[in-house]
Amino acid sequence: MATLRVYQKRPNRKGDAPIYVTFYIDRQKVDLPTHISVPVAMFDKENGMVKRSMEYYRDKNLVIENIKSRINDIFVSYRLRRKRLTSELFYKEYNSRSLSYGDFYALCEEYQRLRFQELSEGTKKKHLSTIRLLREYRPNLSIDELTPELIRRWVIHMRKVRGNSEVTIAKNVRIVGIYINEAVRRGLIDHSPLREVKMRGCIDTTAEALSEEELDALYHSYKQKTFKGMLSDTLELFLFLCFSSLHVSDALSLQIDQIDKDEFTYIRCKMLNVRPRVVHVPISKPLRAIIEKRRAGRDNGLLWEDMPPVQRMNAALKYIARVAGVNKRLSTKFGRHTFATVFLRHTRDINTLRDILGHTNIKQTMVYAHVLDADRKSGVSVFDRYSTK
Repeated sequence: MATLRVYQKRPNRKGDAPIYVTFYIDRQKVDLPTHISVPVAMFDKENGMVKRSMEYYRDKNLVIENIKSRINDIFVSYRLRRKRLTSELFYKEYNSRSLSYGDFYALCEEYQRLRFQELSEGTKKKHLSTIRLLREYRPNLSIDELTPELIRRWVIHMRKVRGNSEVTIAKNVRIVGIYINEAVRRGLIDHSPLREVKMRGCIDTTAEALSEEELDALYHSYKQKTFKGMLSDTLELFLFLCFSSLHVSDALSLQIDQIDKDEFTYIRCKMLNVRPRVVHVPISKPLRAIIEKRRAGRDNGLLWEDMPPVQRMNAALKYIARVAGVNKRLSTKFGRHTFATVFLRHTRDINTLRDILGHTNIKQTMVYAHVLDADRKSGVSVFDRYSTK
């Protein structure tokens, strides 16, 4: 058995310090990263463990114990075979034995155990769905089988057998790429096979939105108080989404004390534990009217209290649309998309739209660029009258 010591290196700016396992082979020091970082105060130096007061301490300590066990297994194996273990041989054995080791899905599960606590529920579901899809295609997959050819065959399978759109295929490959990059980072493979796989260029154009005429129809129904009770509340929330740009989960989490006179601020739920960024949303007159109605003189608490589940609201929106004469299968997703298309059509300012939507990358905002394309076409058509002269 090797003499192992678990310790922390220097903390980063946030105060989190990475945990390493260290030992010696032939008087040569070996440092193995656990890929776990915790605040210095949350680490028990004497026992080399994460303290119980740390969230998910059991999972973190389990990973540390698994690493220690793998190290000792290698020492025992070489001793029983009466072979000399060097640091170079150790790293080779450790990487090849990793994660049952060489099993890509075991790597995925370990990564999820550590990282899922930082992700939103929606992102977790996407990851689990994508890995399940890959597992259905290839039930047993070792890390060394991650080749460009495998990825290409999986893409063809999604395209021709499952009938997935190019947008869905690109999203699935991007998610698998996160786990492949983790394998590269751990030294299990030299480089990502995705470097050699060229995906079809595609932009997600599935962002359905209301036309301004359809938005007018719904707003008229709201002002006329056509709907009562839960239907009225659902329509009011939907119009709030149309006028504010928020996703329904962000709207339902919005606190009254986040709202000022001319704007409100929030952090997108999906980015809260990843790359939190404060988003500033200006308040228009109809948005202000809805806010004042919902806050009802309150100074704190949720703006949207006692709302039904989103699934139930989506069903109600389809009924509301039929009554209002809107021929679309309405859902809460239409609200954010409607704001974006109406804003962009009237301002042509995609950079400001990006800021209001809270996008970290302009490519995310470019899904609404079709609005600008349509305006360009109509603008050029003014020259058509010269064709008759």
